[in-house]
Amino acid sequence: MHHGGENADASFRRPVRRLRRFWRRADRRGRVLAAGAGAAGLSAAGAGLYALILATAASPASMAFHDYAAAVSAGKVAEVLVRPQEAEVVLHGGERRQVRAPLEWQPMARLAEAGVALRYEPASPDRLPTISSLLGIATILAFGAAWAFKMRDMTRSGRRYHAPDGAKGFADVAGQEEAKAELGDIVSFLRDPARFAAVGAKPCRGVLLYGPPGNGKTRMAAALAGEAGVPFLHASGSEFTEMFVGLGSMRVRRLFDEARKSAPCILFLDEIDALAQARVSGGTGGDREHAQTVAQLLTCMDGLDGRAGVVVIAATNLAETLDPALLRPGRFDRRVQVGRPTLVEREAILALHARGKPIAPEVDLAILAGRTGGMSGADLAHVVNEAAVLAARESRGRIEAADLEHAADRVLLGPERRSLTLAEEERRIVAVHEAGHALVALRTPGAQPLHKVTVMPRGAALGLAMQRPAEERFLRTRRQLLAELAVAAGGRAAEELEFGADAVTTGAAGDLRHVAEAARRMVFELGMGAEGEDVVFLAWPQDPRLADTVSQEGRARLEAAVEKLARGALEEARRVLQTHRAGLRALADALLRQETLDGEEAEAVVRAAVTGPALAAAD
Repeated sequence: MHHGGENADASFRRPVRRLRRFWRRADRRGRVLAAGAGAAGLSAAGAGLYALILATAASPASMAFHDYAAAVSAGKVAEVLVRPQEAEVVLHGGERRQVRAPLEWQPMARLAEAGVALRYEPASPDRLPTISSLLGIATILAFGAAWAFKMRDMTRSGRRYHAPDGAKGFADVAGQEEAKAELGDIVSFLRDPARFAAVGAKPCRGVLLYGPPGNGKTRMAAALAGEAGVPFLHASGSEFTEMFVGLGSMRVRRLFDEARKSAPCILFLDEIDALAQARVSGGTGGDREHAQTVAQLLTCMDGLDGRAGVVVIAATNLAETLDPALLRPGRFDRRVQVGRPTLVEREAILALHARGKPIAPEVDLAILAGRTGGMSGADLAHVVNEAAVLAARESRGRIEAADLEHAADRVLLGPERRSLTLAEEERRIVAVHEAGHALVALRTPGAQPLHKVTVMPRGAALGLAMQRPAEERFLRTRRQLLAELAVAAGGRAAEELEFGADAVTTGAAGDLRHVAEAARRMVFELGMGAEGEDVVFLAWPQDPRLADTVSQEGRARLEAAVEKLARGALEEARRVLQTHRAGLRALADALLRQETLDGEEAEAVVRAAVTGPALAAAD
């Protein structure tokens, strides 16, 4: 029994050794192929150089035929070397000349009488055509070898091994507590698979991390590998797309083979939407290649069982575009959303990235977290780094609150363009425009609080009015959305009120676009076109290809509701500005003097403009 077991074990090891030898030979062949490509390239270069030397070799100066005849008559020619289509003439002084003319018509006796030595040289094969042929063959061989080596390289999976850099565990990932809890079972399985097997639990084969970009999906996957203490294999979905049929599926197979060899491990597929978009029937050759690659990915994931010890983590910003077959249970068993951080999570992320940096004691990261609503984790990291750059630029030894505030504005709005000089008339128009936005935001119920208004050009904007919510909210009412439309229309309404309808400018183009898009979304998606019995709600298809299924009458009703909302927003902005016209002018004047006002300063300016005339009238 013992010997039989050894024989069986040896018979099992034998094909494994053969397979290893095969791959070693294939790798050696690849190196030999690369060396052959280099040698062929050097041969082609040498042949070309030799041909160039032959073509440019020094030759005797030419001599016209009548000069040659005159030299023979004068007895100046000592020797003539006759070739089929030319002659080389040697003069008595030793100079050589070349005559390109047939000499058969000239009597040889005359040359003999003149004492000229004659020598004949038979026709020799032209070496240049032969060298040109060799050069062409060598070039073809060089390109062929290089192409073969490139094809061999393209069949590789493009895998990369990564030690989890900067995220050695979940402690290095701030926020996303729900996502960490979902991934905690994966860590337990990789650390102690026997505990799951004892109760018959099948481990998770795959986890899909989805959400907007910059919120830590890659960092979360690396932290998972670091937490479990297993290798981390990283590949991007774009690495599997090629113009050659079969290469994508071959790369998928090789990547999963490597993952099995490295088990237990984490196999991370970043931007999987580039690899596994939903398949379509028919299509072009590229679509068929894509379908083959997706099918191979599905097959490889089905081949992973609980004993493999391989967990596939995929990340995407476009989960809705993935092939449905990929998302069924047994492949990607869990879907974990990695969304934008909340207020508490933003504070934790800022604290994480501020760790090890000299932060001034008066800096309150909670206040900064409240002012950075909507930022991703990557944006917050960029804010802290920009603040450090500003502090270093000013040669300060620590990061102050003003640095962080300036960095947040820079990330959100773009850098200041102080070199952009506006004419006084244009600067006045910009001030009135931004004052209109700010005043409507201050005096419209339901509008978000005004954070800052400025006429300092930033990015593509000549000025801006920023709003930030007083508290974090996840639902918005129709009243709040209508206030948003009115604030967006406030700039155009202020220009009309101050300068007349014919003097409005192109500065409101972006505002009007925002009004149209927001009103369309309210009508087409949210059913907020009107109140009471006039409400317009039709199920608008999300797929643009199904837009024709909506009747012309229904489309006209929807468009009319959108136009009504947009016109109503402009009328509301006009009403607010007309009511508080003194505040509008005072706010514009203050912006021209100070360039930037925060929300409290803008409110004080408007209140002073209202109470000042009232006090003067009372006196």
